[in-house]
Amino acid sequence: MLIKRKSLIVALVSSFVVSLVLVLTLIGYLAYIQLREENFKRSYQDLLKKVNAKTYAPYIEFSNLEARIEDAGALKGKPAVGGVIKNKGAKNITHLFVKVRFLDNDGATIYEMIFPPQEPSLSDQAFGQVSIPYIYAPPKIILKSGDSLAFKRVIVNCPREILMSLREGLGTGHGSGRWSGKILCEAISVDF
Repeated sequence: MLIKRKSLIVALVSSFVVSLVLVLTLIGYLAYIQLREENFKRSYQDLLKKVNAKTYAPYIEFSNLEARIEDAGALKGKPAVGGVIKNKGAKNITHLFVKVRFLDNDGATIYEMIFPPQEPSLSDQAFGQVSIPYIYAPPKIILKSGDSLAFKRVIVNCPREILMSLREGLGTGHGSGRWSGKILCEAISVDF
């Protein structure tokens, strides 16, 4: 029995479409597996950095924490928080994220900010010289064993009660209103 020419064309086109759908499905599945693998790697790295922060925390010391209104330079009139980080451990820290918390009279957090202190501080000379930061990549600062690093960051979206206390000049330890003036700092992500 002979197959009609129309039927043969329909069969060939249908086979081609089914094959194309199968190939595209396979390619999509492989891309999904690749993307998922990259997400798992990223999640694993993030969890590892958090575990490092928990275990290495006794070797990271924060001192001279203060919040104040900047009184000079490009940031004049802006609220900022600053301090010094010391690496008392045996490992060099290549990547660090810290969380700074502002506490009320009961010890509850009323505001917190997370940032990498190893980026150039706002008080550095390089900060004022670079007008287009996305073109200039500052050298990565490694916090070596036994070294200290000063940091300063603008308090973004500063709550009114903190801003009012800072403008009154009360600063750390003398807060008025809801903010007690207490600041705590802790490492939340560390990589070596």
